[in-house]
Amino acid sequence: MRHPKVYSKYLHYLSNYTNTGKIGNILLNQYEARTKRVKLSSRPYKITIDPGNFCNLRCPGCHTGIKHPEMIEPGFMKLNDFKTIFSQLEPYAISVALYNWGEPFLNKQIFDMIAHATEHGVGTTLHSNFNVFNAAMAENAVKSGLTHIYMSIDGSTQEAYSKYRVRGNLEHVMDNLKLLLETRKRLNSKFPIITWKFLEFAHNAHEKEEAKRRADLMGVDAFEAFVGRPKLTDIYDEAEAYKNSETKSVKKEKCPSLWSSIYVNADGAVLPCSLAYRENEVFGNLLHNTLDEIWNNDKYIESRKIFRGTADADKVPLPCKACKYYLMCKGEDARV
Repeated sequence: MRHPKVYSKYLHYLSNYTNTGKIGNILLNQYEARTKRVKLSSRPYKITIDPGNFCNLRCPGCHTGIKHPEMIEPGFMKLNDFKTIFSQLEPYAISVALYNWGEPFLNKQIFDMIAHATEHGVGTTLHSNFNVFNAAMAENAVKSGLTHIYMSIDGSTQEAYSKYRVRGNLEHVMDNLKLLLETRKRLNSKFPIITWKFLEFAHNAHEKEEAKRRADLMGVDAFEAFVGRPKLTDIYDEAEAYKNSETKSVKKEKCPSLWSSIYVNADGAVLPCSLAYRENEVFGNLLHNTLDEIWNNDKYIESRKIFRGTADADKVPLPCKACKYYLMCKGEDARV
């Protein structure tokens, strides 16, 4: 269950970043998803723009951390490219997630991106390992209008923390967290809302309650724990696990991302879901094509057809053709 304080960001979004056009697009999108439309009049309203697919840590559950040989070339998004991409998504966005597979604070223009989104009526969320931070960045985080930040802190001791956050320094992270809390208070701001995100593994489960206690003492807004994956699990791994499972759902689930969400890599590449990261999984590029051209192109349409049972197997692109949802709809290896 989410901490009640986290919901204040949604009230903030509704109060400051919505209009009739955005709400109308969301309602239309949900209708088109429910009726399994394949060519959409609505546009994505769940927006992720990755400022950089590069990280300072080496977490084993992340393709960036392990430097997966098939990943898109690491790099950082430039501010002008962000503005080009953002301008196409802004009319539909209530908030934008400025993270995906990298550490956003490594991009030296991240606060300019946040400020640009804020000025154009869109909220912002970041995920950070918080090893890269300083006093000037704390000021910018507050003054740029950042709405919400998740801090990935998986332990209360360096020994447990560093088993997953390889190269991370817990003491340094805690100093940075204290710095942001103090800066926010000094500037008399409620934002950014700060969530301590704890990935739970066998090696750190015994430290979860101590981490939560420490978060409460420091005045962190929320503490959320999630089951962690100790090694990279992508679309292909999930599909394999589904095929090998002894029980399978009778219900044919639908992938929501193909209707509601868009994931933009640092180089402008558009990916169909959060688990995609390979060059051969790209559906277009918002620096070379318009959103309208990409959103209803052959790759998106053929992928949406999976859930109507009308897809041509030879035309379904990766990664959708290798996804567990595809197997569900085909009934492959189903034991029902």
